[in-house]
Amino acid sequence: MKILSIQLENFRSFTEASFQFHDTTIISGHNGAGKSTLAEAVVWCLFGTDIAGRQKQDEKLMRLGAKNMAVTVTWLIRGATVVISRTRGSRQSSTLLVNGKRAQAGQIEGWFGTAEEFLSVFVPGFFSSLEPKEAKKVLSRCVPDIPKEDVLARMAPEHAAIIHRDQFVMGLDSIEFALQKVRQELKETEEERIRLEGQCQAYQSVLRRGAPQPYVPSVTEEERVRYEAAKRELIEHEAVHGHRKERLRDLYARRESLGRAFRALRDSLPRADTRCHTCGQPLPQDKADRILQEVERKRKASLAKMKEMLEEGNAVLAEIATLESLPDDASPHPELVEFVQTMEARLKDEHYREVAYAAQVRAYEQAKEHFTQAQEDLQATAEHLEGLKQRLQALQEFRFEYLRAQHEKLNGLFHHVSIHLMDVNRETGEVRETFRIEWKGRPYRLLSYSEKIRCDIEIGRALAQAKGEAMPVYVDNAESVQRLMEETFSGQVIAAYVADGPLTVSKMPEAQGA
Repeated sequence: MKILSIQLENFRSFTEASFQFHDTTIISGHNGAGKSTLAEAVVWCLFGTDIAGRQKQDEKLMRLGAKNMAVTVTWLIRGATVVISRTRGSRQSSTLLVNGKRAQAGQIEGWFGTAEEFLSVFVPGFFSSLEPKEAKKVLSRCVPDIPKEDVLARMAPEHAAIIHRDQFVMGLDSIEFALQKVRQELKETEEERIRLEGQCQAYQSVLRRGAPQPYVPSVTEEERVRYEAAKRELIEHEAVHGHRKERLRDLYARRESLGRAFRALRDSLPRADTRCHTCGQPLPQDKADRILQEVERKRKASLAKMKEMLEEGNAVLAEIATLESLPDDASPHPELVEFVQTMEARLKDEHYREVAYAAQVRAYEQAKEHFTQAQEDLQATAEHLEGLKQRLQALQEFRFEYLRAQHEKLNGLFHHVSIHLMDVNRETGEVRETFRIEWKGRPYRLLSYSEKIRCDIEIGRALAQAKGEAMPVYVDNAESVQRLMEETFSGQVIAAYVADGPLTVSKMPEAQGA
């Protein structure tokens, strides 16, 4: 695959620009002219990241003051022209199109791999800047898968037997998933073991103390009876003295009401009148007798009502006299109050003791019932935990041997590069996982800039070869790399040089001559 052209709109310092690319392309210009911007535009167009692979950098990549940006890269992929464009408008997300249609899930990764894989080939220096874990992941995804049987044959037999039935259909990703799953189960099982150990210890402690002694109340039945009587007396005292004034006020009002009603009834007692109201002559005897009888009946009823009022009035007067005779100090007897308070404190303590005793009985019965089962569960959990630890060791060894076998294949693709994945302690023979890059036998950190670029070009070439795809390489500061074009490139070469002048993108003269 190779880049045919790039179109920019409001990207970095470019308002609008278009550039054509060749098999060997030279980019030249003064510092700040936008040479590195072209490489970053390619990366952002494909993956939405900056040239360091960082997400959510759109605001920094967009031209200052602009509200949208777009990058379109035309590629030649496996003999077909493919136009890939990414646009970012006022919204917080960008849109990726392939030949004018929304990109399908995994379509870009299918051509270019992940952002880390593509950058490891496209930008010399990116791979060597990765953390060891990420670098190993890039290598593992570029190198062909290793058959499970080949890896098992390299392992200790006891570990190989543990996982020989496991399926790792996705290579290193499946192994990592299996390791993560075992670690999580190991953590949960360890927590369960700690819980069961604590449970067994608690049961043992309860059983060693033996069954609780029978509960003996500290408050006698006689004391309870006295307490109830004293409490009732205090309640009655409170009922009497607590409402004395209100009761007296009601009684005074009732006395006045009864007095008024009694006097009114007394003054209205009926009298017999046996004379004619018109002429004043005596009425006939039979009519006079009827009047006398009716008056007598009403008089008797009034007298009976007056008697009731008098009796109620006497009762009110008696209650008033009783309440008025009570002393102003309505406090109950201090000894009675002290006795009730003391008994309430003792009864409260008694309740707590009863609750504690019931809890001790339940704990003892539970310990007798569940201790044996808890011991068996603890033993089973400990055995399961040991099995998980052995499984974890087996998976770790499988992963280690898988990486070693995989990268032995990768190192076979190198001429001057060596990637070390393990160190052996000469004294103990212990093998420790590591990650170290060497070029012509020298550590990467000791290489010159020119040598580092050559080392990274070789690594990128091997990664592209392992993927079976010729990919473009962008070399920045190419003037610092001695005899750059003497290197072997598997695909398109884009070299950026610092020059005294504006940005230019052209075909390399030597390539034109060829």
